[in-house]
Amino acid sequence: MMNNLNPKEKLVIGSQLQQARKLMQLTPEEVAQEINVESQDMVSWEEEKTRPSLKQLEELAKLYGREIGYFLRETPTPPEKMEFRGKLGQSLRNLSKEAKIVLARFDELCRTALEFESLLNKKREIKLPTFKESNRPKIVAQGLRRKFNVGDKPLLDLRGRLEDEGVRIFESPVPEDAFSGFSYWHKEYGPCILLNANELKVRRNFTLAHELAHLLYSHGSSLCYIPLKVSEVSRGIEYKANQVAIELLLPEEAITEDFRKRNLSRTPSENELVQMAYYKWGVSIQALGYRLENLDLIKRGHTDTLLETKPSHFRGKKGPRTPGWEKQLGKQFVKTSVEVYQKNFVSIGKLAEIWQIPIRKVFERIEHKEK
Repeated sequence: MMNNLNPKEKLVIGSQLQQARKLMQLTPEEVAQEINVESQDMVSWEEEKTRPSLKQLEELAKLYGREIGYFLRETPTPPEKMEFRGKLGQSLRNLSKEAKIVLARFDELCRTALEFESLLNKKREIKLPTFKESNRPKIVAQGLRRKFNVGDKPLLDLRGRLEDEGVRIFESPVPEDAFSGFSYWHKEYGPCILLNANELKVRRNFTLAHELAHLLYSHGSSLCYIPLKVSEVSRGIEYKANQVAIELLLPEEAITEDFRKRNLSRTPSENELVQMAYYKWGVSIQALGYRLENLDLIKRGHTDTLLETKPSHFRGKKGPRTPGWEKQLGKQFVKTSVEVYQKNFVSIGKLAEIWQIPIRKVFERIEHKEK
């Protein structure tokens, strides 16, 4: 049993230990079992009556998906309440440990981005609007398209546009595709979105628009699983978020005109939908197919029939292509990280830890930037 600590000796902040544990949906007893200590030790650490050893702190950092430094200073709190939506029988509590670590990593990236901006005296301007729940998805989507000044053209660089609006966006591979996206509006970080990097680019584009809808409607922290068959979501705020995404990415008049110019039949082939969905509008075949069905341009149920009989393009014949580390982190975050390093606020080793790549690659990236 450790001795009680003098206040001057309290290096580890108990509230940081507690909020890291709660984000992982773990009880003190479960954590104690994982790192082979007594449950009372966990309570004592979180109440700052005693503190863990360095080895125990390292084990906690690994379990919680955090840096050790996270436990040594106060940081903004992650969302207290997260709702899991879209996958029957699934809950935040029974997500795998690996999937929860992805959420912790996302919180770390948002926190680090805010910290870097503070070091550089940069204030992130949030220009993203919000809407009332009574505003229909079509009205919301049209308002955004006017704001982006894209008319009826394909919205292919949605991520870049949203980052310019002050949204923090990161991508990360989600184990077993446990969820498609996560979003919340943090009182200090601002609007934040996480995308599953394991999904195809066109799927991620739809997920981004879906999570954007939750932010626009102020739906709170939304952890979403978007099924392959969009038609499986038929009610509630998930359905509403899908409708915003469809109206935003596939505007009715432009889609109808494009469909007719291609002279497509009521039962277009998979390849015909690929050409229109992937290469013109930057969405999945499912999203385009359901949109065309709802506009009564193709036969009802045709999209699901293709999904069942010709799944190559629907699921990714060779498997999803996970984007590289820089695309996952985003240009803005990488650029800010390099600036912080160049001003000697962080070491090259710290950048490697944050970017999760070897130091050699960090050197290569910085040298390339300086040329």
